[in-house]
Amino acid sequence: MRHKRKAQKFGRSVAHRKSMFKTLSRQLLEHGRIFTTIAKAKRLREIVEPMITRAKSGTLHDRRLVAEWIPEAKVLKKLFTEVAELYKERKGGYTRILKAGPRKGDAAELVLIELVDYEKVYKKEEKPADKKAKGKTEAKKDEKKDEKKEDKKPAKKIEKKAEAEK
Repeated sequence: MRHKRKAQKFGRSVAHRKSMFKTLSRQLLEHGRIFTTIAKAKRLREIVEPMITRAKSGTLHDRRLVAEWIPEAKVLKKLFTEVAELYKERKGGYTRILKAGPRKGDAAELVLIELVDYEKVYKKEEKPADKKAKGKTEAKKDEKKDEKKEDKKPAKKIEKKAEAEK
């Protein structure tokens, strides 16, 4: 019997479950918000919020404990510098779960789990990337507009030179 067992099994082995939540927690801290199922989001909140609390204290011991779950140095540094500073005065409740509707295919209830006030840290990183990540059609349209402008200008100059020579 599973009396007083807190964690769900999610139909996975222990190693697979741990790996899945390591990946989800890394993605959440890297991007600020992710889509997942409601059960995974609730369990992920129980994992990520203590990490943020540890990051606020910032001791070497806390850094090593969090590094067990997030081995990527870039994300770890971001957690201990930017995210910890953001929640310095906050006593808990660092994540928010918003319902996003059913998933296509199996109709599992999807949710958006995000860090509260994540815009302050994560939006400023996405703005430069959006300019580079224009869709192919938009980039082609811009190129065609530039080509048309270039084509018109030389033609006008040639016509003016021809008229001036006459």
